[in-house]
Amino acid sequence: MQRIVPRLYLCFTLALATVLVHAQQVYKGFGTSNSTFLLGNLTALRTQCLYLPSDLVNPVGGSITRLYYRYGTTAQTTGVTLGNVQIKLGLTDQTAFAGGNTYFTGLSTVLASSSLTIPPGTTGDWFPIDLQTPFLYNPNRTLIIEIEFETTTAATFGTYGTTNNGRKLYSGTSGTATGLTTSTTWQDMGFDVDVSAGIAHMETAGAALWPNPASDLLNIALPAGLNGNLEFIDAQGRTVLTESVQGNAAISIAPLASGPYTLRLMSTGQSMVLGRVLKE
Repeated sequence: MQRIVPRLYLCFTLALATVLVHAQQVYKGFGTSNSTFLLGNLTALRTQCLYLPSDLVNPVGGSITRLYYRYGTTAQTTGVTLGNVQIKLGLTDQTAFAGGNTYFTGLSTVLASSSLTIPPGTTGDWFPIDLQTPFLYNPNRTLIIEIEFETTTAATFGTYGTTNNGRKLYSGTSGTATGLTTSTTWQDMGFDVDVSAGIAHMETAGAALWPNPASDLLNIALPAGLNGNLEFIDAQGRTVLTESVQGNAAISIAPLASGPYTLRLMSTGQSMVLGRVLKE
């Protein structure tokens, strides 16, 4: 027993470490500027950050289920517990804050909790924040992330980022319509996307797909006048097949590996999701 217990403990420790440094699907990185103005400092009880599609690596549409940030150089060995936390997400076609300092409104609450604990970690590693409510993300629009809390156990808890280029606001209260842009650091951020979730809400083309599941030929019927390049996107967000389609078409999917695929039509500069197909 004395030889077995340490091994079990080691396995548990390694498993926990794997969770903390998990490689998220979409991310913005990698800075070395430490800032407490996100998840620690009482001067920044409310923050909003903007992330344009061009800021992100591998932006792909679907439901955001988990956010990630990176441990900085302060209080990372103790972690932090925040009180009365709210995280909200939103989308906009704007690329900057109005007037340079006006918060976006009408965001969706994805997490509301009396407390949120971030465990101790290592500088530079990613740590996750699970969302209570998934958020449907469009990779062609700017993502807004708002974080607000009331109390903290470690006002010096820092996270890594790069130089703020006008994409982050903060304030010491939630009651104001405007914030300050003087925080020098714009946090690195990542998120996991469930590509298959929320597809019914994303279907805008009114296309017909059959059979489904399919093993060889997939039939597609597009509304009159709609055409373009049809992309097959796998569960990892990779485009694995592209076909030019117009009207009705039969596409061979025999070479594709078994699994779910999201079908996205690129037409006259616009992107629309047609649906989801299971390859047998």
